[in-house]
This record gives sequence, structure tokens and C-alpha cells, in this order.
Amino acid sequence: RAQTPSEASDVTPSEAPGEEPAQQGSFITIMGGGDGDLPLAVPAFKPGAGATAEMLAAVHAVVLKDLDLIGLFKLLSQDAFIEPLSAGLELGEFSFDDWKLPGASALIKIGISASGGELSASMHAYNVDAGLELGSRDIPGMETDLKGFGHTVANAIVEALTGERGIFHTKIAVIANFGSGKEVYVLDYDGSNPRPVSRNGSINLSPGWSPDGTKITYTSYRDNNPDLWMTNLTTGRHIKISAWPGINSGAEWSHDGTEIALTLSKDGDSEIYAIDPDGSILRRLTRQYGIDVSPSYAPGDQTLCFVSSRNGNPQIFLMSRDGEVRRLTNRGGHNVAPAWSPDGRKIAFAGRDEGRFDIFVVNVDGTGLRRLTQTGTDDEDPTWSPDGRHIIFTSARDGAGKQLYIMSENGEKPRRLTDGAGSYSNPMWGPDLLGPRTFR
Repeated sequence: RAQTPSEASDVTPSEAPGEEPAQQGSFITIMGGGDGDLPLAVPAFKPGAGATAEMLAAVHAVVLKDLDLIGLFKLLSQDAFIEPLSAGLELGEFSFDDWKLPGASALIKIGISASGGELSASMHAYNVDAGLELGSRDIPGMETDLKGFGHTVANAIVEALTGERGIFHTKIAVIANFGSGKEVYVLDYDGSNPRPVSRNGSINLSPGWSPDGTKITYTSYRDNNPDLWMTNLTTGRHIKISAWPGINSGAEWSHDGTEIALTLSKDGDSEIYAIDPDGSILRRLTRQYGIDVSPSYAPGDQTLCFVSSRNGNPQIFLMSRDGEVRRLTNRGGHNVAPAWSPDGRKIAFAGRDEGRFDIFVVNVDGTGLRRLTQTGTDDEDPTWSPDGRHIIFTSARDGAGKQLYIMSENGEKPRRLTDGAGSYSNPMWGPDLLGPRTFR
């Protein structure tokens, strides 16, 4: 539902470095899911100086795909639009009545121009029900990266409508098998544009991002032992940082970048340690018989969640900075792959029920357990988007091997991202490099 100015949210839009802030007006509250989706019209972009029809169509297609995938909007069909081609972008140059008839509550109008390889989009966001402009922004880009430009435009649209920037510029690290071994790849958030990271022809597992997005750690069998490696994405350099005999696996960086938690079995039992990014052991975190794996830092790095078989079957536990441990999950016989939500309030995990794995979420105090998926196949490996609105996971539900899927934080609108050309596991959503977010 579109809000009137008096009903509008008081959330201030975040500002990305290097971008002009959106003009402040009212935002539109989106209830989310089904009938709560915001009816949104995004007509074809208007050509400015130097812009070609092919260029406009390519950027428009990226924007529509982005806005569709995140599941916040009901995108209205272009066939339903009745506005004349002569209508302009700014107030007074078009009629809101032309957009009320197709059922739009919100309207995005964009013009694009091109010069010397550079692009510029003039974006205007409108509340159709209230007949007012929510904000406008000039968005720069490059002709050589139309998809990236489209993602930037889509981010600006989401921010203009909701007050919170989008996640379309973010990346995903994942283990992918295209028939020549399990390698680490980086994908765009939508599962496209795979770029290899490990390139060693061996078995690689469990990628983890450094907080600044410049490095990825992963476990590799390239030297016949599950060692921890790190690749610098800027230089392409690969270095081995932990090579104790036995397991060096499941590494995850702290949010401040000062340490990495991982499982080592150098003393015979699988225990969790904290190491320096250069591989030096800082401290041992667990001291309990049984397998302790899959550490994950809470925002603020004061608490760690992990999986342990200390009481029998694998369950999820929490450990405070001072070493106090408590069990989080008490239902189900096999709960693994915990992932903190970006606001620190929930943990998503894969739990085995009725002979298969589904994705669940639970509050950090152990209440509010919810099942998010329930299909006839395993749904595993949850990872949160930086805005906390979405979860990516793996599933073979479509019979094309393990693929990447995205769904809303409440399990609604699952969509397949990858095309079936390979199989995927261990996705890890990368950091938002535009800066920290504020969570309501």
C-alpha cells in the first residue's frame, strides 16, 4: 500500500559513498509477500542524447529482473501502459491518471543519455496514489558495463521507494562444479557472471569473505590435505595460511577482520580455533569431545555460533566471547550450517526432518523456530543478503543438480538463480562494499 505523506516512514535513506543522496520525501511501506507487494510501473526508459535503443533495452531488462527477483514489488505489464510516448519524466510533464488505470501505486521514470563512453540516468520516483514525487537522482555509469549500470539504477529505485538501498551490486562466493572439479567461484548476486577464484583442479570447500571483500578463504585438497588457502581478489595471489595435519576447514572471518575462526583436527579431535589472517593461532575456542565445526561470528563479534556433536547428533550452539556455551537448537536430530542474520537477531540453518534437509530460522534466544522450505529434496547452505531481506540456499528441487535459489527472509517467493550448467554448494553472500547498514 502506498502511504500518504502524513503516514510516511521516518527512515532516512542511507547514502552510498560517491553518490548524491536521494531527495527526501515520503517512502512507501511494503508489507511484503503476496498481496503486500507494491504495484510498480517501470516504463521503457526515455532516450537522451547519444543513447541507443539497444542500450536502453539492455539496461531496462537488468532493472526489471533485479526488481522482480527481490520479491518486494508487483511489476506491472508493459502491455497495460497507456501513457502517450510524448509524456515526460518530471512533474507536470505527465498525468498520474495514466498510471492509476493500470493499477500502479508507484512509478519510476528514467531517461538515459550517453557521451564519450559514459552514461547518465535521470531517475524520478513517484507515489501515484498521493500524486507526489518521492525523489530524484542522477546516476552515472559506463557503456562498457551495462549490467553493472542496471544494477546501480535498480539499487537507486529500491532506495527511493523504501529508504533502504538494494543489494544488486553484491557478490556471492560459491563452490561450483562445471565438470572439472569443485572450484571456488564468485558470482553476481543473481547467480550470473561466474568468475573462477581457486583454479587448482582439486576439491575446494567452504569459501569465506574478508570484511572488505578483497580476499576469499577456502579449504583445498590441492596438496592432499584439507588446508586453508586465501586468494587475494585484487592481485590473484593464492597463499596457504593454515596447513596443520588433518582438517583446516569451515573458516569464517570476524566482522572486524582481525581473526578467522575455523576447525582444526591437529590434536585428534575436531575443535574450533581463532587464527590471525596470516595463519597464526590466536586461541582455542572449544574444548569438548565431539565434532565442533561451522563457526560463524555474530555482528559485533562478541558471540560465535557453531555446530557440535557433543551431545550426540549435530546441533547448533552459541559461545560468548568469554567462553560461555549454550545450546541453541533443541528440535530435530541434525542441524547444521548456521548463518547469522545481518541484524544479529536470527540464525538460519539447515535441519534434517523427514529424511531430508530444509531451511529453518530461529531467534538467537531459541524462540521463534520457523521452517522456511519444505520440498521433496534437500534444501541446504543458507546465507543472508547484506540487507537481511533475502536468503540464498542450494537445492536440487528442479532435478538439475544442486542449484542456487533465492527467497525472502520469511521463505516466500523462492526463485532459481543458476541455469543448471553446473552444480553448486556452500554459497556465501559477500559484504556490502558501499558501507554499513542500519537495521530497524
